[in-house]
Amino acid sequence: MKLKKVILASHGDLSKGMLHSIQVIIGKPSCDIETYSLYPGDSAVEYANKLNEEIKLHPNTQYIVIADVLGGSVHTALMQILDNDNLFLYSGMNMSMVLEVLTCFDDTDQEKLSKFMEAGKEGITLMSKNSLVKIEDEEF
Repeated sequence: MKLKKVILASHGDLSKGMLHSIQVIIGKPSCDIETYSLYPGDSAVEYANKLNEEIKLHPNTQYIVIADVLGGSVHTALMQILDNDNLFLYSGMNMSMVLEVLTCFDDTDQEKLSKFMEAGKEGITLMSKNSLVKIEDEEF
């Protein structure tokens, strides 16, 4: 089995906050995990280039990068290094998705990789007083 490294990448401290929140729920993750935070004046392209060098030095490691926003500067810079077979780049970071990646990932099976996105999507809901009344009516 390949080693796994998860990188949470965001504008500002979202990635750091996400890691902290995840650790409250599951404790210390069993895989290597790091955060990348883009601040004003930083270069996402420089970070992507450094990560690209690291990935090339570790071909037996699966890199799962979860970026905050599709098409944002962090995500766009990381898209430039997708020529690496051992890099998987997600966008739309949320806690459901990150928990799924940290607790279930063990290989590069496309079906399992798609499951992470589904976990993130399923965690997005809208509730209101009317929806709660409807649920109560259906249960009784």
